[in-house]
Amino acid sequence: MQHALWPRLLASLIIHHISHARFSQAAGLWFCVTMTETHYLRDLRPINGAFKGRGRNYLALLVCPRDGARLSLCEAGVCCTADQAHVYPFEDGILRLVTPDRRAVLDAEAAAYEEACAAAGWAVPDEAQFKALPQDGLPGYPEDYWPQRAESTALLWRFLEAIRLQQGGLPVGPMGEAAVIGAGMGWLAYGLDVAGYTTVALDWRAGPRYGLGVYPIARYLRVQADMQRLPLARAAFDWLIFQNGLSALGDERAQGSAFAAALDALRPGGWVAVLEVTGAAATSASVTELFVANGLQPIDVPGRRSWRNAMLDLRDRLTGQGADEPSVRVARKPERLSR
Repeated sequence: MQHALWPRLLASLIIHHISHARFSQAAGLWFCVTMTETHYLRDLRPINGAFKGRGRNYLALLVCPRDGARLSLCEAGVCCTADQAHVYPFEDGILRLVTPDRRAVLDAEAAAYEEACAAAGWAVPDEAQFKALPQDGLPGYPEDYWPQRAESTALLWRFLEAIRLQQGGLPVGPMGEAAVIGAGMGWLAYGLDVAGYTTVALDWRAGPRYGLGVYPIARYLRVQADMQRLPLARAAFDWLIFQNGLSALGDERAQGSAFAAALDALRPGGWVAVLEVTGAAATSASVTELFVANGLQPIDVPGRRSWRNAMLDLRDRLTGQGADEPSVRVARKPERLSR
């Protein structure tokens, strides 16, 4: 009788796991993520009550913004290991990893951004709407706002999947470490977390309606940071993803040096993705030039995988429908590059 129970038990487990899987229309992939909670080691416990880190040591991916030293948990939040006077609190589930003087400036700018978005009539998503972004857009935004982001996100997933296959990675399980720079509300960071990436979402906008505070039960780590001095540990990430282009790094004069500094956080053999929703030829060319200037190896847009989509690729090439510049540029950091 006991042996007869095993088929039913196995079937129930399979159904349980499938019921907790998510499907991303943008990627066309199944992301099977079990919701079973894990037990945390004391030094790897969740670093605030709402954050479910699943045993990952997210603090190893970050550094003190004042002196670049490692971080550790302390009663006040997160402390610099080189100087315990450098303390960074968690507020509303967001790690405020900025110096006090910059925090005041960024908070004022974030508050002004919240007011401007509200005045423009931009909707604030609930949990279900947040999880459906960017494929299902929000009301009140410009007509092409969400369609453009849905298109660029779909293309990013094509890159991610093509590189995973190229490297022989499994479709489920740990995918590596990713930093989303200029993460906004965090919907892209949410998708990466669901897909299995250890994800850090960074932005100066930490407001509750249009910034990092929109999704308060996020399992990825949300970090308010100075975009010109990103507090990322050296060689800690497999992916650096600039969600809204390089504009988060400042004006054009500042972007080059800030981008070069950000590359220190990328492991040799890691990848950089820059999402430009407009796909303008001039912008795409400047991003490619920046890649080459920093010793990165740009890669072409991967083809679609199914035979039907391959025929669509062929049609686009023959008719010129796919002649526009891609909205996502991706490059690889060579293994030999010491940056």
